[in-house]
Amino acid sequence: METQPMETVNGAELLVRTLVRLGVKDAFNIVGLGLFPLAEAFYGHRDEVRYVSALNETNLGLIANGYARANRSAAFVNVYHASGTALGMMALTTAWAESVPMVFTTTSSSRALAGRDQYAAVPRSVTEMSEQYVKWSCEIPSAERIPELVARAFQIANTPPYGPVHLSFPMDVWLETTPDTASGVKPTELLADFTASPDTVARVAGLLREAANPVLVAGSELARYGGVEAAREVAEALGAVVLTEDKVADLGFPTVHPQFGGKLSVNRALIEQADVVLLLGVELTESGLTTPVSFGDATTVVLSPDPLLLTRQLRPDVAVLGMPGTTLAAVHAELLKNPLPESVRLRRLDAARALHNARDARNAEIRRIRFDDETLAIGRIVTEIETAMPPGTIIVNHCASGEPFVEDLLPIADTDTFFGISSKASAQGWGGPAAIGIQLARPDQRVVAILGDGGFMFSSTAIYAAAQLNAPVVFVILNNGGWRDIGALARAKDSPLAAAESEFGWTFDRPAIDHSAFAASLGLPSRKVQTPAELREALDAAFASTQTAFIEVINSPEDADEFSRVFTQAPTRSAN
Repeated sequence: METQPMETVNGAELLVRTLVRLGVKDAFNIVGLGLFPLAEAFYGHRDEVRYVSALNETNLGLIANGYARANRSAAFVNVYHASGTALGMMALTTAWAESVPMVFTTTSSSRALAGRDQYAAVPRSVTEMSEQYVKWSCEIPSAERIPELVARAFQIANTPPYGPVHLSFPMDVWLETTPDTASGVKPTELLADFTASPDTVARVAGLLREAANPVLVAGSELARYGGVEAAREVAEALGAVVLTEDKVADLGFPTVHPQFGGKLSVNRALIEQADVVLLLGVELTESGLTTPVSFGDATTVVLSPDPLLLTRQLRPDVAVLGMPGTTLAAVHAELLKNPLPESVRLRRLDAARALHNARDARNAEIRRIRFDDETLAIGRIVTEIETAMPPGTIIVNHCASGEPFVEDLLPIADTDTFFGISSKASAQGWGGPAAIGIQLARPDQRVVAILGDGGFMFSSTAIYAAAQLNAPVVFVILNNGGWRDIGALARAKDSPLAAAESEFGWTFDRPAIDHSAFAASLGLPSRKVQTPAELREALDAAFASTQTAFIEVINSPEDADEFSRVFTQAPTRSAN
């Protein structure tokens, strides 16, 4: 019997068919001169793959970054040549820092022109631009290799620890014809939920059982890799206090839990009393400007699926390589075999609850500061957002001097509804476009992006993509007139620069920026509010609508000073 000859397609068509076979539902791209074949292929498969674009590659990459974070699975993004890659680099730096799976690809110069410094060239290889931030990179040598190498890229990006990869597609590969081998592509069944060895599990359980004063620190990896529930079970079995990282990317523990005690650095006294500290995928990122947390004589245990994290920022006494969910579930099972005396667990639990209640009391104090004033203080802003947003609303927190207040004042029961950015990533402009990507990935939930006006200006044009896509993000821009956290730092240090904010461009007053008018010019329903009543009305209207909404909130530049004085006071509890 004669076999039918395999269909011949060009490289662009083969790529899109490969993406379809791999289950990709959304692709992120901006068309350039050498990308017409790829655009045509996406258009031909528009019923299978949604095409998402933006006004520049920085916004595009960060939208894809947010999409991947929300899905916990790699996003596909393609940019154009060296300039597009350079503009998209923030997506890679933040993906590296936050362990976000991404298949970042560049359309590069034709193979026939390699090394001649021709149109939109790079001196050597475009993948060298990203090599510090990616898990793997490769230039596609021919169209026929596309299915193999793209499938491999997704596998590498999606294997814990998650991270970005970078592929380069020479533009002539898009037109090169080859037999269609995409039909042989299928998603790899990735079984990566590995558990630490039984001896290791017994060792960790023994340390926790024998500890007089254990403390758990919940890092972003708990949320990232599905370990929050197992961490809760271990904490409850021990009656131990749970703290979080100082600047939260993914929230590792529900802040409403009665054993949650707040941030690590605010609870230095508690850490000094601890004899065992279990750090669960924690970033201990330092700026070099403040004193790092000391763990003193405590036995430190670090758990992570990332071998680079285990001893990178701390030389722990015990380093455990394993996925947090399965490893902590095994530790919990080991603890149940020989449980703590109930009197010990209840005594610890009482102390943990006392700390949690002290934190709640401090947060209530922060909320009350100028709460009833006609001008909007951060406590009132957060309260109105909390009251207005429907259940299941996702919070994207990137508002500079307001970030710690959002993290502390908004009670979070479902850790999967909070996205922030760590000090390791430290990228202004991330929040707005990331919120769009998160909304695209989670269409059944609403997203509210709480952004500072300074950070918003880094990527302000991203909101046009939200309008184009009708992504119903509620953008809340806290307008305190510039980079006021920088001024607050200058005042805290009694620096002469405190009187020179405008000279350094830290204030947006010469001329003033009208953010709501800008949003309106891009087609977004927008409001500028200055009082609690106006904010409440704007939020209610935004959440009642199914459209993108933009709310510019005028708030006081003095907030950063006044609130910080209360915020940096640690809640206290009695010792165990």
